[in-house]
Amino acid sequence: MTAAAIAWTTSVLVIAVSTVLLTVLVRQRNRARDDLARTDPLTGLGNRRALLEVGGSWPAPGPGLLLLDLDGFKDVNDTLGHAAGDEVLVQVAHALARTVGDRGLVVRLGGDEFAVLVPEPASDEELEVVAKRLLTALAVGSFHAGVVPIDLQGSIGIARAGTDGNSLGELLQHADIAMYAAKRGRAGVLRYDAATDPHSGGGLELLGQFRGAMEEDQLELHYQPKVSGDGSRLLGFEALVRWNHPTRGFLLPADFLPFVERTNLIHPLTRWVLLTALRQAATWRAQGVRTTMAVNVSAVALDAGLLGVVEEALVLTRWAPADLVLEITETAVVNDPDGARATIAKLRDRGVRVSVDDFGAGSTSLGHLRGLPVHELKIDRQFVAELVAHPEDEAVVSSVITLAHRLGLVVVAEGVETAAVADRLCALGCDELQGFFFARPLPAEKALAWARAEGMTGAAVELR
Repeated sequence: MTAAAIAWTTSVLVIAVSTVLLTVLVRQRNRARDDLARTDPLTGLGNRRALLEVGGSWPAPGPGLLLLDLDGFKDVNDTLGHAAGDEVLVQVAHALARTVGDRGLVVRLGGDEFAVLVPEPASDEELEVVAKRLLTALAVGSFHAGVVPIDLQGSIGIARAGTDGNSLGELLQHADIAMYAAKRGRAGVLRYDAATDPHSGGGLELLGQFRGAMEEDQLELHYQPKVSGDGSRLLGFEALVRWNHPTRGFLLPADFLPFVERTNLIHPLTRWVLLTALRQAATWRAQGVRTTMAVNVSAVALDAGLLGVVEEALVLTRWAPADLVLEITETAVVNDPDGARATIAKLRDRGVRVSVDDFGAGSTSLGHLRGLPVHELKIDRQFVAELVAHPEDEAVVSSVITLAHRLGLVVVAEGVETAAVADRLCALGCDELQGFFFARPLPAEKALAWARAEGMTGAAVELR
């Protein structure tokens, strides 16, 4: 081979190799660009595009989608600045990814909103378990903006392919609706329900039907016992409203209260519940059963008008103010601290006891409660249900009990469903317990029979 031929062959090989290398580099660059396009630059999680590329059309039952939004996160940005907020979001992303592990895809959709796609959930219940684990990870997580500790809570909406939609777009839309319903109702986690979707005909129809529910005696109260920490004494009942719908059967508050709270109907409903509950308690008292009566008050109804409604109910039923407990959610206190404090102070002056319900489900710390004229805290059921199985839940509950007692507050644990949890709460010094382990919410006649029965531990129930 001549020198010219060798040179030509070498040139061809060099060009070929260079072309191959260039092709590889271009492909790597494009792949890197594609990866970047699918990655949230702040947290390193996948982004909305990464989620959409997984999307498709699924048969029932298919994947589940969880949409999580941080409650009150705007306050972090407004108070400490967006750089501090970004720092916290990175920590949140890592906490969510650790919690989900290889069970699903975690992405950041933008702002303080995250989504989790669970490809093959064994059941709808598994989706709720994952959602509650995520909320627990937020509640017990150690988040900081610099040296400033940040308390976080979230709201989660759940939608499942095949049941709540067949495309990812539908799942996102419906999970978003459920998430905002959870946020409004302070429920923590809610599954999408087309019948209660305010944007659907079913939701508007349900609200229209509620207008006649009180007039047609479709509403009734069930009563759930509250017992002493050792489970030996009945201390009171909590009144819980039910709607005996003519075609849909019994509806729980979460099924209709989010709609009612957006209308003036919440005020006559509050009055009806108070009067009905106290009249029932007065009847029981005449039959020898003396207990306290707890009534939930919507954040929307926590205004100056509530004082007149409470006063009317106390006068008409001749009920002792000290035996009435009004339960308000901690979110109501956080969202309107001055207004809530003023109303609560007037209720306390009247002798009425006030309880902070669902404590731990929102963004309140015990420090915020210092000086707030309340009498008790009810620990949210998400920390109680798996108290024995998860040490981090026990750590939260133990801390709340200890600090609340130092503030002079009674502590109530709701959601007690097993003997092991009841025993552990007793050992931790919890004052009052409530949950299915003792009794479900009962109609009035069954509640009275329960109260008169020989008790929960084999000894007669001691009434105070």
